[in-house]
Amino acid sequence: GVFHRHCRGLTRMDCLPHILALALHSQGGFNTAVPGLGLFCRADSVIAGAGAYANSEKAVERKVSQYAFGGWQPLKLGDLRAGAMVGLVNGYSYNSGRTLPMAAAVLSYPLPRPFAEAHLTVIPPVRGVTPAVAQFSFTLRF
Repeated sequence: GVFHRHCRGLTRMDCLPHILALALHSQGGFNTAVPGLGLFCRADSVIAGAGAYANSEKAVERKVSQYAFGGWQPLKLGDLRAGAMVGLVNGYSYNSGRTLPMAAAVLSYPLPRPFAEAHLTVIPPVRGVTPAVAQFSFTLRF
């Protein structure tokens, strides 16, 4: 029909449950377990998502933080995808819990069901404000 003719060539975006699991920090004062739930969406190399997780900062006593991001993973090495994302996150004491911009490198690798992909997100440090963070998360496919 008319809709199909106008949308030909567009890639469908799949949105899957996004499970946050672990975060490794370059300095102390943070928890490693960061349970959370959100959506991770992909249309070929374009990614986007949003959700909430138990904040890793020990000073805020597991306050819930929210995140939203968009990104691009144009690089492929076999099944490994690599790229970057930008987004927003809130709930950290160094900014009185207000929303902050963030940027990160992100690697994704396919996994067997019930998983879809494993993701490694690497957030660079901001001198005097935040440590470097390597975060592991997963998307699920049922």
